[in-house]
Amino acid sequence: MALKAYAGKILKVNLTTGSIVKETLKEGFARKWLGGRGFNSKFLFDYVPKGLDPFSPENIVAISNGPLDGTRAPSSGRFTISAKSPLTFGVGYANSGGHFGPEMKYAGYDSIIFFGRSEKPVYLFIDDDHVEIRDASHLWGRDTFETDKMIKEEIGDENIQIIYIGPAGENMVRYAAVINNLYRAAARTGMGAVMGSKNLKAVAVRGTKGVEVADPEKFEETIQDAFKRIFADPAYPSLSYYGTPFLVDLAYISGGLATRNNQTGVFEKFHNVSAETFEEKYRVKSEGCFACPIHCGNYAKVKSGKYKGAGGGGPEYESIVCLGTKCDIGDLAVIIYANELCNRYGLDTISTGDTIAFAMECYEKGILTKEDTDGIELVWGNGDALIEMIKKIAYREGFGNILAEGAKIAAEKIGKGAEKYALHVKGMEPPAYDVRTAKGFGLGWATATRGADHLAALPNFELLGYPPEKGIEWFGNPKTVDPYAWEGKARMVYWHENFAAIADSAEMCKYTCFSAYAVKPADLALFIKYGVGWDMTEKEIMLIGERIFNIERLFNLREGIGKEQDTLPERFLKEPLPEGPAKGQVVELDKMLPEYYEIRQWDWETGIPKIEKLKELDILDEAKKAGLVK
Repeated sequence: MALKAYAGKILKVNLTTGSIVKETLKEGFARKWLGGRGFNSKFLFDYVPKGLDPFSPENIVAISNGPLDGTRAPSSGRFTISAKSPLTFGVGYANSGGHFGPEMKYAGYDSIIFFGRSEKPVYLFIDDDHVEIRDASHLWGRDTFETDKMIKEEIGDENIQIIYIGPAGENMVRYAAVINNLYRAAARTGMGAVMGSKNLKAVAVRGTKGVEVADPEKFEETIQDAFKRIFADPAYPSLSYYGTPFLVDLAYISGGLATRNNQTGVFEKFHNVSAETFEEKYRVKSEGCFACPIHCGNYAKVKSGKYKGAGGGGPEYESIVCLGTKCDIGDLAVIIYANELCNRYGLDTISTGDTIAFAMECYEKGILTKEDTDGIELVWGNGDALIEMIKKIAYREGFGNILAEGAKIAAEKIGKGAEKYALHVKGMEPPAYDVRTAKGFGLGWATATRGADHLAALPNFELLGYPPEKGIEWFGNPKTVDPYAWEGKARMVYWHENFAAIADSAEMCKYTCFSAYAVKPADLALFIKYGVGWDMTEKEIMLIGERIFNIERLFNLREGIGKEQDTLPERFLKEPLPEGPAKGQVVELDKMLPEYYEIRQWDWETGIPKIEKLKELDILDEAKKAGLVK
């Protein structure tokens, strides 16, 4: 093993020709892009031609783990899957936990890159050094639960780790997810749809190799120090006990619980969907991903009523809001069943719920009628309509075929002013929180490379109730800690975006980094030092994060996604919240964005990173290749 902590191999699979090539991971490449999201974003820039249709065989699907995968580093069992997005037509990537990422490392691979398109449905089977493309015709049309069971029976191993798509991916729903471990989703930007376009049903991996770190004793000391900080953090008890549903309660308290397609931040039926109600009536047990001490995942089950027996993993906070309150649905039984369907069909719960909420507002406004929606009454709070529409979207049946395009394209097809109610950034629907009550999150959505993305920055710093002195200490402005203030947010978002890129590339969960702030950049640098053997400073590791964010920026600029798209839906910019603790609030993006551009060293007129910044990040050649600079 040439590189400590890495597997040392990149696997290239051409689905058109059937060729399988193993390449050695070069240390210079690894040091420059780290792993996970960083590897994939560079692969996208290098291998995807400009202006490509995301469903073209020339698009790639790249899957990468990180240097911390397979180790005992806390919350380090993640992987990233990337392609040009069919939802945004720009950078597409999604990240998932569970156990697939470490298993892929144990099999001996840091990255798998798929090229071309198979003539028939296939899946890739990896058994350490043995790699083969297998027929998946018998799996095509099966949901993710059936696919998981059938592949495990076929291989004869209950413990094999698999990622797969469901009917939504096969039918190329633009926000189809990639599922693993039944209930874990690499959900955003439509990576499942790109797999479907390639007739790639699944990747099954069995690995028996170990991971060797550079300094086991120091590495373990760093792990133990991180554990202590995680357990001592004030956010840990709630996140560990309730899981992410406790965020529903926090959003309600702040007046930012997105309701009826973000018409308001106050949900009248809140107590029906609160963390306490979920815990008392539906939660069965909690679960954790590989090497995670937080175990924020939940299993839920509906024990009575119309949806008795529904359940499984989740729903987490985003799903409760997007499938629930955004559609004015205050019944956890409906939300749990809807979440199960999304897992089975392979759908992103955020984009699914948002797109249906958009359609419900169009129905409310008279833009859509029963004749348009196959006789389904898309009125607020109609749980049966939600369930029926999820099925139609997954199979692209009737009106579901239009909603399968995502809110932006669906609005263009519907017309009649529907565009006003299609909430999206760069084509991707927004997550659960209403950013009029968290201005840093608003800026982060606007500048994120993959669209309305809370995880690109995840500036929880403004939500944790820190005193003003903490804002000065971290970001030089006391108002940084005030979620309703816009001041100081540009530098905060810049820092979080760069650090988030590092977390996604090392493949460490952001709850460890950004909710507990237990692992900060300097700590992550220690994990790299004792894991890989590179003596990196905090500044050096943050520079890698900035490089990754900027290579994604260059990809988007090359595809025509630039400054004009660094914005938010008018609802958040011009419509004050009508009620609640945040009544009257809007996002003052026009005040934050210029400072952000200045800090990023992006040209205000073009949105292109300046020459000095490109040189500092060592991506000037890429900018020239993209035709963005001379």
